[in-house]
Amino acid sequence: MTDKEIFSNILEAMVGGTDSTANFICFVAYYLGHYPEVKQRLIQEFDRVLGNDLTRPITNKDLDELEYCDAVTKEVYRHSPIAFFIGRVNAQNDNIGGYDWPEGTTFQMLASALMKHKDYWTEPEKFDPDRFYRIE
Repeated sequence: MTDKEIFSNILEAMVGGTDSTANFICFVAYYLGHYPEVKQRLIQEFDRVLGNDLTRPITNKDLDELEYCDAVTKEVYRHSPIAFFIGRVNAQNDNIGGYDWPEGTTFQMLASALMKHKDYWTEPEKFDPDRFYRIE
């Protein structure tokens, strides 16, 4: 690869990695701003798990105990997925929807349509982190 190609690949990886993270953080801030009761529960969980020492490192044990935080993260992603499409390739010839699809056909599924489909989610338009909280 040329220096220009290497630079381009590094830049793409950096922007792709930081841009999606920044977007997701903005979505989290948006939903916490619109749902103060969710924000309050999150703060209570942080206080319970992390305590008052703001200088101590966060451990893996802490992360495991932040169950509501995990639920909020999943619900934000369900409402505002960073990946617009989910790609799949069929491994064999298939007939889907009355159409024949040869092996190796790439299918692109719209993530937001799946994440808000009424057949998969109860009240799909509602922002409800509890749908992911303490599921057995």
